[in-house]
Amino acid sequence: MDPLVQRFRQQAALLLPDRCRVVVAVSGGADSMGLLHLLVASGLRPREAIRVAHFDHGLRADSADDASFVVASAQRLGIACEVERWATAAERTGDLAERARGARYHFLWGCAQRFGANRVATGHHRDDQAETFLERLLRGSGVHGLSAMAPSRPLAADVDLVRPLLTLSRDEVRAWLVAAALSWREDASNAKQTARRNRIRHQGLPALQGVADGDVTQRLVATADRMAQADAALEWMRARLWPEWDPHRLASGGISLSAEALQAVPDELLCRCLHHCHRQLHGSWRPPGARAVAGFVHLLRSRRHHWSMVVQGLAVQRQQERILFHPLQGVSAQGLGRQGPGQDGGAPEGNH
Repeated sequence: MDPLVQRFRQQAALLLPDRCRVVVAVSGGADSMGLLHLLVASGLRPREAIRVAHFDHGLRADSADDASFVVASAQRLGIACEVERWATAAERTGDLAERARGARYHFLWGCAQRFGANRVATGHHRDDQAETFLERLLRGSGVHGLSAMAPSRPLAADVDLVRPLLTLSRDEVRAWLVAAALSWREDASNAKQTARRNRIRHQGLPALQGVADGDVTQRLVATADRMAQADAALEWMRARLWPEWDPHRLASGGISLSAEALQAVPDELLCRCLHHCHRQLHGSWRPPGARAVAGFVHLLRSRRHHWSMVVQGLAVQRQQERILFHPLQGVSAQGLGRQGPGQDGGAPEGNH
């Protein structure tokens, strides 16, 4: 077996249990095409246990050609393919990148549900890891945001998102495709310098390489790995302290904690407390943004015994000596009263 295929197989075997079905997100670019062909070449999953999923954002004039290319590639491999196009221009208001990401992952989750798969695989590789670290660093992210992209994370309650290419570089994947005479679609927008991610790739990383000793990408990935270890240690501490915060389930389905106990812990653990309650009650694995966390900490540290705020669909209130967390739909607007700072918990990906 080809050495690169062996490396891929070793990593992917840890992420894809025996007999599991997997949805492979394929844009048509080199990374996702490399993922699809490496998965087939590795023999880890039979082709009938793989489904290709392509989401056409419709943001470029030639996006339909990408979809046709992916469908044809899947057909040649004998793998079923599902395609969806982002419906209307009216849906593209607000933060376009964030809305596109949300629509894409919702589609992938739907594909997994229809196919009976509990894994969705994406083509993130080692260079993506370094670029993500720098992008989040420039956003002022904390420990959690600067942590490495995990090889596996929950996409939904019953589906995991896996990244089998994280140990491989962009150049390695492309060189393997070329050697195997396999083609891909090149997105011309990746060369434009308008998007910050592209500036990091084409300007930031080469500049850092010019002043670094050794492979700067590898150094950034190693730092992200260490941040992930620190993040895990802090989450371990949060879990250990949770009983001391006197948690109670409310009749409404919410959570009540001791204000006095929370006021005694460092800010970073307050951030994790908010994240944990948000995940438990709202079902979201994305931590609240920095603005929401700052507002929560500010109010908790204040002398006020009655306050309220809203964090991404979660209502947070102080009533005397208790902090109450409720799903927003379970709390009336009158019950919230005057909202404090940080009520808007929205934040771009990586701002946590």
